[in-house]
Amino acid sequence: MEGLSSPKVQKVITLLQSPQILNTTQKDQPDQREPDPHHSQQTERDSERGERDVEEKYHMILHAASRLFLKEGFANTSMDTVAKASGVSKQTVYSHFESKDALFKAAITSKCRSYQLDTQQLINATSNALSLFECLQKVGHQFMRLLQDPDAIAIFRVIIAEAVNNPHVATLFYQAGPEASLETLSDVIETFGRGSLNHDLAHQLACDYCSLLKGDYHTMMLCGIQSPLSNEEIQSHVAQAAEKILLLFTHYTQQSGSRSSL
Repeated sequence: MEGLSSPKVQKVITLLQSPQILNTTQKDQPDQREPDPHHSQQTERDSERGERDVEEKYHMILHAASRLFLKEGFANTSMDTVAKASGVSKQTVYSHFESKDALFKAAITSKCRSYQLDTQQLINATSNALSLFECLQKVGHQFMRLLQDPDAIAIFRVIIAEAVNNPHVATLFYQAGPEASLETLSDVIETFGRGSLNHDLAHQLACDYCSLLKGDYHTMMLCGIQSPLSNEEIQSHVAQAAEKILLLFTHYTQQSGSRSSL
């Protein structure tokens, strides 16, 4: 065998120690440097900015669609016109809403939520140690404001006009608006019953309350022969309706208690 001092071995050692070989070897080694905190922060900022952009486009689409549904009606509004009005591509619209039906229901739900008539608002009312009467007053006041909202009145008129030829639209509206609100209010009333009121009775009380609030006032608003109520008038009207529901609620719960004691 040849020793380390032989010409051939020395030539190999010299070759391995050359800059070209050393550089290649260093490049093949994994990068052991610490991660750059600035790069990580930039990535996080980019991610947050992307989420804001997505949310912003969602609201742009929803706003444009709401305007078009009110102006053109459901049948004459397409996903193409929504995309054009919101300044985004049709593909972007579909990335947020799978169909025109879903977009329409989202527009109705958004209007209800703008008056806090959604599940979370009512859950908060019960968890904040409010009495049933206070909860009914809070919800009733928001409900009356929604009834006299110009956009809400306009969408009611659109639904009535289209319902004959397109009952599907009326179903979508009812599911996203009145039905959802009634079901949520029913759950809250049932919660206040603490087991002495079944869901059917709670639902009936919710329907009775909404009917008392509407009275003939809502029909007159739709016909354009009723001016909006003032805050004082709303408070008085809501208080009277809430008192009647509270009497019925007390009657049903006491009646249930009497049965359970037999």
